[in-house]
Amino acid sequence: MSVSETIKIAHTAACKLQLAADRPDRNLRFILGHAFTLDNLRLRIAEIEEEEEGEDDTIAEPTPAEQRRVSFSGKTKQRNNGAEGRRSPPPPPQLEDDLEEDDDEDLEEDDEEDEGLGLQRFGSAAAQPPRIVGEESSGSDEDEEGTNPSIFSEDQLKTITNGRGNEELKDAYKKVHKCPCHGGNGPAVDNFWDVPAAEEKPGVRMAVVQISA
Repeated sequence: MSVSETIKIAHTAACKLQLAADRPDRNLRFILGHAFTLDNLRLRIAEIEEEEEGEDDTIAEPTPAEQRRVSFSGKTKQRNNGAEGRRSPPPPPQLEDDLEEDDDEDLEEDDEEDEGLGLQRFGSAAAQPPRIVGEESSGSDEDEEGTNPSIFSEDQLKTITNGRGNEELKDAYKKVHKCPCHGGNGPAVDNFWDVPAAEEKPGVRMAVVQISA
């Protein structure tokens, strides 16, 4: 995963965390836990960016030891020509071949033993956006009563929109309707009216909105 993708996920997590914090039935333990995780993710992103900048600025230069390297192979051959007859002959090349074959066999045995010990990469919990409490996306929810605006009659809608509206929902929408992680194409809304939630659906909020012309 690239740094830009990680930054986008962190931004989405921050938006969802802000929505969870604005809920009246917010879970402080949930919010604090994900806030710490988000802070750690941002610190890690900053460290990665600093490391990449340091690698770009670093230029490979030859070390002093490499510049002063001198070969004395010619002189040593001349000095040792007289002593070659006194030295014992080198070991036959067959022994080296045998040693190489033994090493290859040992490596093959090690590879066979390590076949079942491969590493597996799992997705990090920090890289995943936090889930809002009560947020569920299932096909059955769409068929439940309350998700279809046609269940309200005109008289019921007039009764709901007779009040001033819910400023809390309006402010929460303004924070995310132009956010890049939400598409950035949310319509401009003039007012929100909170719809009384059913008792059998705790945590679910419905609202009627007035879209700007």
